[in-house]
Amino acid sequence: MKNFFSCDKVDWSAVFSRLLLSMVVISFSGLSSETVSAELMVLYPEVKAPFSKVFEDISEGAKEKFNGHTSLVALDDKADAGAAIAAKKPDVVLALGKRSLASVNAAGSQVPLVLGAVNSGEYAYPGILMVPDPEVVLDRLLMLAPNVKRVHVIQKSKGDDLQLKGAQEYLAGRGVQLMIDYSADLREAASIYGKMLENANSGDAVWILQDGSYVNSAIFSLLLDAAWNKNLVVFSSNPLHVKHGALFAVYPDNKKMGASLGEIANQVLRKEADPNMKPLRDVLVAVNERTGNHLGISLSSDVRGKVDLVLPAR
Repeated sequence: MKNFFSCDKVDWSAVFSRLLLSMVVISFSGLSSETVSAELMVLYPEVKAPFSKVFEDISEGAKEKFNGHTSLVALDDKADAGAAIAAKKPDVVLALGKRSLASVNAAGSQVPLVLGAVNSGEYAYPGILMVPDPEVVLDRLLMLAPNVKRVHVIQKSKGDDLQLKGAQEYLAGRGVQLMIDYSADLREAASIYGKMLENANSGDAVWILQDGSYVNSAIFSLLLDAAWNKNLVVFSSNPLHVKHGALFAVYPDNKKMGASLGEIANQVLRKEADPNMKPLRDVLVAVNERTGNHLGISLSSDVRGKVDLVLPAR
């Protein structure tokens, strides 16, 4: 019998290559098995179309990004989140909306929780608010209207507002002033808007916050008339305002937001998640081309590539 070392010439390079490949496969198989064992449960309120599409898109994004299996549970008014959690035994729960959160809390679940589709920053959970990050909104403003020098906004109450957090510093770093006025009611807001529009010029912009900034149909018409006559920029967090003449608005990209929530769920499992709610950075941008043309704003191919919806010029 031939001794192993006395056999025909051995291709040691090939042997070591196969050995290394086997080790890599084994390593990845172990990681894959561990990852797939993770279970994410997405809870969302059962609502009628078209509102249901919001939760469906968020859920789809979370499912695509989460490293493991994802189950979706729609909760009606009488549904018990505790029963669903006990049946599935998820490693982490993604609760969408206040109703889902309330149902989970009522069940006394101890499963780690990620929260989405809420507007208030009062909750102490990792997750994403529906409130746009002001830097994201203002970045779009300066992309579309780089000549703006002052931004006017009405806040409904004094004190910190998530819609404006860090906005003053962000604009100051770009040589732009943020002029914040406080109003207790619609009547006072109308007076503030009137004075502001009287002194405004073509370097000014008006920011309508997500909660409306006390802008009803009459005040909105007043803003648009003044904007048209004085070449002011009006922008908003409500895409319906764009349809009626605002230059642009940002609104949630629900699928991408869901993907970001799925990644937070991954971080929760790795114990790396930020315990605080974050403002929304996954947004879409709608632009009114007719208003842009009137303001002398040209939508270059580069800018168009960063805009998701363009209302055609008329």
